Amino acid sequence: MNKHLKKIIRYNRDALKSSNKTLRDIYEIMFRSENNILCEYTDGFRIKKETYGEIAKKVEKAAAGLYQKIGATHNYVALAMDNSPEWIVAFWAILKSGNRPYLVNLRYPDSLTNSILKTLNIKHTVCSKELSLDTECILISSLDGGIPVPENEFENELAFSSSATSMNEVICFYTGYQIAEQILNFENIIKLEPRIAKHYKGYLKQLAFLPFYHVFGLFAVYFWFTFFGRTLVFLRDYSADTILKTCRKHKVTHIFAVPMLWHTIEKSVITAAKEQGEKKYNKLIRGLKFTTAVQNIFPNMGAEIAKSVMGEVTNKIFGKSVMFCINGGGYLKDSSLKLLNGIGYSTYNGYGMSEIGITSVELRRKPKWRNQNSIGRPFSSVEYKIDNDGILQVKGSSICTKKIINGKEQLIGDWFNTGDKMECRDGNYFILGRLGDVIIGENGENINPDSIEKMMDIPDTKAFSILGLDGDNGQELSIVIQVNEYITEQKIANIQSCVYSFNDTLDKTMAIKKFYFTTDDLCPPTAIKVSRAQLIKKIKNGEVKLTAFADMKSKMCNSDDSPLTRDVKAIVAEVLGIDSDGIDINAHIFYDLGASSIQYFSILTRLSEKFSITNYEKTDKYRYTIKEICEYLENNI
Repeated sequence: MNKHLKKIIRYNRDALKSSNKTLRDIYEIMFRSENNILCEYTDGFRIKKETYGEIAKKVEKAAAGLYQKIGATHNYVALAMDNSPEWIVAFWAILKSGNRPYLVNLRYPDSLTNSILKTLNIKHTVCSKELSLDTECILISSLDGGIPVPENEFENELAFSSSATSMNEVICFYTGYQIAEQILNFENIIKLEPRIAKHYKGYLKQLAFLPFYHVFGLFAVYFWFTFFGRTLVFLRDYSADTILKTCRKHKVTHIFAVPMLWHTIEKSVITAAKEQGEKKYNKLIRGLKFTTAVQNIFPNMGAEIAKSVMGEVTNKIFGKSVMFCINGGGYLKDSSLKLLNGIGYSTYNGYGMSEIGITSVELRRKPKWRNQNSIGRPFSSVEYKIDNDGILQVKGSSICTKKIINGKEQLIGDWFNTGDKMECRDGNYFILGRLGDVIIGENGENINPDSIEKMMDIPDTKAFSILGLDGDNGQELSIVIQVNEYITEQKIANIQSCVYSFNDTLDKTMAIKKFYFTTDDLCPPTAIKVSRAQLIKKIKNGEVKLTAFADMKSKMCNSDDSPLTRDVKAIVAEVLGIDSDGIDINAHIFYDLGASSIQYFSILTRLSEKFSITNYEKTDKYRYTIKEICEYLENNI
């Protein structure tokens, strides 16, 4: 471990333990590392950095400005911003000005957010741009000084909401004491797995990928790392290309994320290997077995050896700097976990909820243990027990004090019922499924959809969900697969074959009974996971329209009336100023349609923008007919 970090951890830990464990104590301890770099981000060309001291000065000004505008109300003020240095400034400025921050979940529809704001009687929202909320918007840029805030006004409570998979109004409340207990769990993690404190070329940098208004992002990303003077790297946007480039450019060392990111990484690695032929794919599989074995023998240096051996893969993903990854917020496929650990990105499965914070992480050093997909053992601030129904119960000093559900306040009792079915093996806990998602099969057995989803790997899909839908025989186990609207007949056939083949391997009591396609979103684009309850509601009210496998019509790319062909024709026609109806799919853009070189490259640029294809105009082979362009796009969208 870096000696400087070791000193800071010990110094800040002891200071927090001996304090009153208030949010003011946390702030003062956190920001005394004033010369350390708190933030890194890029303006598109250069890397910009801000120190803890520079951010603290901004907090002072913003707090004074907010105090002058609304005073110390000691009530809730909404904070509605994406992750950014300004979010940090606004968060502490609200507390320092004598107000309590409610962290607005930007993934919520305005109707749900406004309902929560009304419940908390919130009159003001601090934001970076004007929002259509039922409160007065206060731009963070307008808070540039004012009346100095008296020292005793610093507030000691915050609130945020659950991930709202059920779209109910759920608000959780934490005081400084519970947050301090969450932070102090970090000490236990370092003792069990020192790799979490490992630097790369002298730096430890956490990717600010998870939103700070989510429990995982707030506690595990923000508080765990900034309390000990480490650096957060902010993203310009959340596209896959930006995430990978940011990690490589800034030499990010820590990535905490949800399964969606890890599954995307696995799919891209496997797809790339298969596209290069069976020999290349088999070489990847052999390499993963070798590097995993090495890490099991040499857990301390094995990950670095793995990244070197698998350099052809890691250089195209996050680079060699990544030291420690945590998955949370949903089920991670066993295959994804094995691939990530195999290529040297040491990945650990964690567990937490809005009501209990982060309560455990699988911290065993050898991949053979981590690859079992355990969530580890409870941290020192909490206790676990499994009740007679197999549901995990949690109690401890770091869980929230109370919560509000649909306007009604509920105190958290001695033991909090998580609703997650668990089993404990050798002191380590394993998630079996969510109680509310369990489906009663034809024979009366409980079927856990998550256990089936974890085993599935379906090609050419945007998302899929296994859930119970109403049928002739009551609730029937069904699969809904979201595909691109431009999908081809061949890809439809591949998906059907894959799903049917997998289903044949399942016990008849667990087999899927109904099979559906949709081109509608199963969840919002920025959602952490698919909510089965919300998806069922969308299906019932017609927001997600289903098409049975047997009724899915062919959408051949070279058909004159396919959606892809129509859209490509429209772009060509607009650039050339001609009627799209008169364009033949085999017409040459130069010789038959009379395009100039400038117009041709304008068409390529428009295609890149429309279909989110990176640098289509720089591909190794130019395509000169609608048919050729469509054939390329159908394989790369």
